[in-house]
Amino acid sequence: MSTKKIEPYQPCPCGSGRKYKFCCHAKGVQISQQTARALVHQSADFPVAHCWVDPSWKTHGLASVFVSRQLPNGKLVIGVYLVDTLCMGVKSTFCNANLSVVEVQKMLSANPVPVEPIEYEDARSLVLGGLEYARSVGFEPDPSWKDSRYVIEADKPFAAKYEFGQDGRPVYISGPFDDPEAFTDAQIEALQLGQQAQLKPKTP
Repeated sequence: MSTKKIEPYQPCPCGSGRKYKFCCHAKGVQISQQTARALVHQSADFPVAHCWVDPSWKTHGLASVFVSRQLPNGKLVIGVYLVDTLCMGVKSTFCNANLSVVEVQKMLSANPVPVEPIEYEDARSLVLGGLEYARSVGFEPDPSWKDSRYVIEADKPFAAKYEFGQDGRPVYISGPFDDPEAFTDAQIEALQLGQQAQLKPKTP
């Protein structure tokens, strides 16, 4: 990602071929005055810039997915999703807008495991497929999903590319902020009885 500020006479980042000053500059000024939440809710209007994922998810079952979108003012909308691919689906999310490239790069660098690029539709398949699987065993996404869903266009159909659970069964691995005692009877039944899943503690 380029960290350079968009100059008035540089090519517009929208790809029109026109100079920024005579293309999206006015829109960029208007966007800079909107709230981050309003911009997040308009995410589908902005092109996808880059997507990344923690590649270790295939081994550990926990995926960190990052999706960024390009704003006309040169800044970014970002959506971050922590997806439990074995059971609970979307465990937590974060979204924001009008972030600089440098701010997004710092977020990526702070991830415990280095991330790698992923195609946008593959990122959607991972997040939305995990959410759909979790719902099938009684788990709803984190409340933060109410806003972050817009960045990844949750209402659009997605290709079911990945398999979830372990050998077709949900497996609950306790995280440091999980509270298994708060599980509903339906969730426990899906885990222990209906799906015959093995409950096991988180490994260090």
